[in-house]
Amino acid sequence: MLKPLPLRILLCTLSIFLMSSIPVMADECPDLIEADCAGGTAWFGLRHDGANVGQGHKVTLPCDAEVLSIEFMFQVTGNPNGGVPSMVAGDEIHVALIDADGNNLITATTVVPADLFNGWLEFTFPEGMVVPAGLYQFSAYTTVERNCAFHFAVGEGADCYDGGNRVASLNGIEGPWFDYGVTDAPFRLHLSSSTVASEMRAWDSVKGLYR
Repeated sequence: MLKPLPLRILLCTLSIFLMSSIPVMADECPDLIEADCAGGTAWFGLRHDGANVGQGHKVTLPCDAEVLSIEFMFQVTGNPNGGVPSMVAGDEIHVALIDADGNNLITATTVVPADLFNGWLEFTFPEGMVVPAGLYQFSAYTTVERNCAFHFAVGEGADCYDGGNRVASLNGIEGPWFDYGVTDAPFRLHLSSSTVASEMRAWDSVKGLYR
């Protein structure tokens, strides 16, 4: 004679069925997470002492979403800094998406558009880069032997985003990455929750019942 299933398993099965039978709302999933900061600039790229300075930011994703792209602000002056030449048009800058365990999930690349430049650069990730909710790090670095500047907040605007903070490395993508506490950098993170399967969001909700 078959034994009845435990109540917990029955409830879990019923929850999965119900959640997969109705649309899952994604109103907690923004299309844009941004930090609107102003202030100063920090070194980026090759430094006079041989360091390869990377810059980045930690961001909290409140939901499962496809990561489309991220924008950071850079300044290319055209002038040497500490004897190191400035970046020029066509130089590559990369951004790595890193999870909370330090795993490099994927990298996006863009190029400096002009020998003199001050503004946003967008790094577009390959289609279908869906990640679960959590804390992630977006780390910008370059392998060219030149430098530019990376915008970050100073003064009263230093803590303009409460879901993470600015990080930096003296060894490019290899790290280690140093945490700057309450200091932020301006960024725009573009997301899409419409590409996330309803089953994935439903199962996340079910797991939350038994934590």
